[in-house]
Amino acid sequence: MRAIHTAAASVFCALFVTASARAEVLIRWDRDRIPSPDSLGISTVVVPAKNRAAIESASAQGYRVFLEVDGAAVPAFVPPAQRFAGVVVKGTVAPKQLQLLRDRMKPRGARVVALEERGKWPHIRTNWVTKNNEVLQVTGRSSQPWIENNAALMRIAEADEDAPPPLLTYTWTPITLSDKDEGPRLENYLVAIAEAGSFGGDLLLPLHERFESRLLMGQPQARAEWAEIRRYVAFYSWSLPHPYRPIASIGVVTAEPVLWFEVMNLLGRHNLPYELIAPSKLAGRRLDDLKVLIVLDELSAAQQKILAEFESKGGAVNRVAGAVGDPNVFALKVRQMLGADRRPIDIWNGITVLAAPYEDPDGGAVLVTVLNYAHQELPVQLRVRGTFAQVHYESPEEGPSLVPHQQRNGFTEFVLPALRVGGRVFLTR
Repeated sequence: MRAIHTAAASVFCALFVTASARAEVLIRWDRDRIPSPDSLGISTVVVPAKNRAAIESASAQGYRVFLEVDGAAVPAFVPPAQRFAGVVVKGTVAPKQLQLLRDRMKPRGARVVALEERGKWPHIRTNWVTKNNEVLQVTGRSSQPWIENNAALMRIAEADEDAPPPLLTYTWTPITLSDKDEGPRLENYLVAIAEAGSFGGDLLLPLHERFESRLLMGQPQARAEWAEIRRYVAFYSWSLPHPYRPIASIGVVTAEPVLWFEVMNLLGRHNLPYELIAPSKLAGRRLDDLKVLIVLDELSAAQQKILAEFESKGGAVNRVAGAVGDPNVFALKVRQMLGADRRPIDIWNGITVLAAPYEDPDGGAVLVTVLNYAHQELPVQLRVRGTFAQVHYESPEEGPSLVPHQQRNGFTEFVLPALRVGGRVFLTR
């Protein structure tokens, strides 16, 4: 990732890390006082533009300063006289106003970043409650747990080639009463960081005020947890998904993916990699590597002809008329359409694990990111399409090591013995 930031509603701190591709993690800091750069091991601070005292204090400590501006205040924003590195825009702002701000900041060499605030704090939703014939039902322990995740949101944002990459953020949602007072546990922070790194997203991560206070007081446990957070940020600072090409066996044809968000969400939940294709770009897209096309929009006669040609070559087309109904049932139907031989990846013993496969543009290697939302060590068995000579696995806790594997019917199978939160698998042909 290009950068790490520690930031807040009142103060944000950030460490910029040079890397080969875009992606950044911002960690929100919400206190008036800021630990020294040497204490936190970071070099950049982002403060609210209206808090001039915080700007002066941060500058005096040697931080690079970013300014936080509410969207409604953008038109009247007057930058301070002090030198600053950029602006973080929070809240709704018109695209025209955002571009005007970028034009105004360009002569000063200041970067402008807009926040995407529709994200959810990633976690497993326990005791998932549903309705069946107006009767409330609670999932059992053996049921597949519901995972609140942001993979689909990042995939949709990534598909818009004309828009700058958004910076995802979300607020902490307490699961229990004790969580409200104590805030996220260490593992909650680690899952959030690993999720952004696994799917190639940019993230602003909020810290709970109690954790911030403990860091300011230098309490041993807080310092140990902060060291772990920094280790995860460092691991994912290599934004590896971006140099690779996402592997997908499913094409989702729609011009408005946000309207079909739950379709993408459930496809990802069942580890069914997909690619978003706008109908206008269907003619210019080679479809040889796709096995199933899900068509969510009305298509022209010329575009229908492309679908017919795709089917004539053995591809399957699922045309949706009006609505999907139950997105989970729909995703399982697509899984059946693919069949085991046409799925690029399968996971066993990992109902809380999401994976994303990527391919080296030269075709010589495959990268698979894996993320365990349960943040409890468990063995995970994977099957990846392709025949590979070597399988390496690494995680924030362990350096790269060879993993025993088997080649069977054009697939490579292996077991990750103890996936705690996040990791990466490199498969070499």
